[in-house]
Amino acid sequence: MKIVHLMGALRPSGMERMFVSASTHFQAAGVETIIVGQGSDHPFAKYLTQAGYVVEVIPSVKTYGGAKAWAGLLRKIRPDVVHIHTEGAFVVTALAARISLPGTPIVRTVHSIFRPTGRARLSRQLQGLAADRVIADFIAVSPEVRENERLYNRNARMIFNWVDDGYFQVRKERTPQVSRPAAVIVGNSSPIKNQVLALRAVQHSGLDLYFHGDEAGATREEVDILDSLEREGRLRHRGTSDPRTSLLQGSVFLLPSRHEGLGIALAEALVAGLPAIVNDVPGLRWARDFPNVAVLPLDQDAWNVAVKSVEQSPDIRPTKAEPLPIDLSPARGVSEYLDLYTSVSVV
Repeated sequence: MKIVHLMGALRPSGMERMFVSASTHFQAAGVETIIVGQGSDHPFAKYLTQAGYVVEVIPSVKTYGGAKAWAGLLRKIRPDVVHIHTEGAFVVTALAARISLPGTPIVRTVHSIFRPTGRARLSRQLQGLAADRVIADFIAVSPEVRENERLYNRNARMIFNWVDDGYFQVRKERTPQVSRPAAVIVGNSSPIKNQVLALRAVQHSGLDLYFHGDEAGATREEVDILDSLEREGRLRHRGTSDPRTSLLQGSVFLLPSRHEGLGIALAEALVAGLPAIVNDVPGLRWARDFPNVAVLPLDQDAWNVAVKSVEQSPDIRPTKAEPLPIDLSPARGVSEYLDLYTSVSVV
């Protein structure tokens, strides 16, 4: 089976990292995977190639040249299934695929919760009217994404995201903590990630901090807090490296996002066995199924109290045999995608 996946810029974000962790499972199933990136900025492309995927790059499909390149690439590759992961220019990507490959099924994963207003909402509705009829199946990555898509009359199949098998190994290696408690924040700084809420709470507490993320989108206040924690000797990590060691040594995971699709960083932390504090917002509420997860309102005082309480809390670690309430393994995710591809191919 040959599958083409249309992505945007290939960066170290959720789906790109999921591809890497799933590569051996797709290969074992005999699936040939071609990942298509749009634009000119693809810092994660080499890691996808190293994982065994074929990577193609085209201009943005929002341009005439990009749409033409997308259609031409599909005619050249002739995949068994076209899998669209992008929200932008959905009508172009879907209809170009249908025209280029009239008999080939097209599926689309919705990775986030889209709630546009005004003209943007009307645009999404019109694109849906024009292109939804050519989609064999929609996939939602969480119950909240599925509920949101029902607003657009889409009955999406739910396939949870997954995390690298290495995070399950972290869970097995956790031992009682003896050092000073520390919080862990993972995610690139942006208004949606809203990290200032958690950073203020950490500064207000006596906790140390492991910070894993790109600060290019950080506010002046966020950078100042990180600098202050570093001067005080409370910043144990700062940068974009793999967070597994920090998750192993940390006491609590903090995710104050304003909304998410599923939240891969949160899934990784929960699989690793770390208690978590998250905002009570769409895309994070599924975490209530896990033990030791506090779901808080978007309120600074509530976050200050919850984070400070970690100083006095016992070090809560799951037993190695304690089952996860949701299977977040790559093997499960790949199996469900293979079932999807098979089902749409035989229709």
